[in-house]
Amino acid sequence: MDLPILIGGLLAITAVLSTRFARRFGVPALVIFVAIGMLAGVDGPGGVDFANYDLSYNIGLLALAIILFSGGLDTRVDLFRRSLLPGGLLATAGVLVKMLLVALVVVAISPLDLQTSLLIGAILAPTDAAAVFSVLAGQGLPERLRGVLETESGTNDPVSIYLTLALATAAAGGAVSVPALIGGVVVQLGLGALIGILAGRLLARLVDRIRVETAGLYPILALAGGLTIYAGANLLGGNGFLAIYLAGMALGHRPISHQTDIRQFMDGFAWLAQIVMFMLLGLVVTPSKVVEYLPLALGVTTALVFFARPASVYVVLEPLGRVRRKHGFGAAEQALVAWAGLKGAVPIILAMVPLQLGVPGAEAIFGVVFVVVIVGTTIQGLTIIPMARWLGLLEPSPPRPPISVEFSGAAPPGSGAFDVFLTAEHPLVGRRLDGIELPPALVIAAIHRGDRLVAPRGGVVFEAGDHVFVLSTDVSAPLPSFLMQT
Repeated sequence: MDLPILIGGLLAITAVLSTRFARRFGVPALVIFVAIGMLAGVDGPGGVDFANYDLSYNIGLLALAIILFSGGLDTRVDLFRRSLLPGGLLATAGVLVKMLLVALVVVAISPLDLQTSLLIGAILAPTDAAAVFSVLAGQGLPERLRGVLETESGTNDPVSIYLTLALATAAAGGAVSVPALIGGVVVQLGLGALIGILAGRLLARLVDRIRVETAGLYPILALAGGLTIYAGANLLGGNGFLAIYLAGMALGHRPISHQTDIRQFMDGFAWLAQIVMFMLLGLVVTPSKVVEYLPLALGVTTALVFFARPASVYVVLEPLGRVRRKHGFGAAEQALVAWAGLKGAVPIILAMVPLQLGVPGAEAIFGVVFVVVIVGTTIQGLTIIPMARWLGLLEPSPPRPPISVEFSGAAPPGSGAFDVFLTAEHPLVGRRLDGIELPPALVIAAIHRGDRLVAPRGGVVFEAGDHVFVLSTDVSAPLPSFLMQT
């Protein structure tokens, strides 16, 4: 038992250290973690022979639920609401358009029949929440575009999963009714959303009001509650992924006790879920068997990245902008949304369904999907920020503070801490601390300047480049104009 633990530990350490490289060059964690798993696999130096698709599928679904819960905690509700219409249409109608267009291309360039081609299209349709969150975070992408992409990636899994299961069942010899298929999607989305919102609010109240002796148990309580909502929604006929994502939003939106502890715990746990999931997917893959599907996979990648995804974005967003002007997106914005359709674990996990059901040509489906995801995600992940810069869509964003000041433990409800970065044009620059009048609910706790902390005494003069840390007893109260981020 010690040897597997040693190998697993070394792989995890390697994966964690590799995130620095991924962050610097914009490579989604998926690519690096899968590569580490492949190196440990049967065709790599590690030589581990692992082909348990059932276990990998179930672990992948659980890990995805955890990632979505963490993503929901960090999603701003106001931004989600503003992005719900365009993001929701991309997550539903956009998925259908991509499925059909990919299927047409597969039929045209391969001997596969229409049913199998539709199955490949359904598997490749969703974008990935983990990839989108990790690549776009803190890169200066305009808020409205980031909101649309995050909303789409957080909500498009249910439609793809349902379509994949239905088409795979039909390909394995079962019968599927189109009206029942459409009705099933609507019921799953509606019930999943209802359960996620209501149960998420109940979970937030439970976490905020219950008192336990050990503060470290609150994040565990939140995670257990999220997974309960996920499983309960599935058992009741709703979609668990949508439910746990919305539950995370409901929990993160409320100023509850131990919220900082919960966010930090879930952030680390979501990274652990990504590491386990992607390395496991890398172990499952046998590169020597995938190579034979490389020509078809590269053709599908080209069609998906340069044709199906841009077409689905245009078909959805162009008419929407004409009907509702506030949701109008220009050509440059549509191009960036189309290029930011990053793939991730979901297609690879869904590609295991045909293998489990014994669908004819299942190995070809898995090989094609795996190559498409890895190649497409690498290309788009490395180029999305340079493309946004070339299109003139990047906005200057304040640098991350080198330290953090925040409440931990049982912080009073409504309290919080935030950081204001002072640009050269900020109204505080050049003013003395004792020359500004702060509202009773606010106090300046610290100023970080260069590589040192400055005590916030009355005679201190604010300078450009300062990080000003402010504590508030009521985070819902409006801020004075001189403390707004410019």
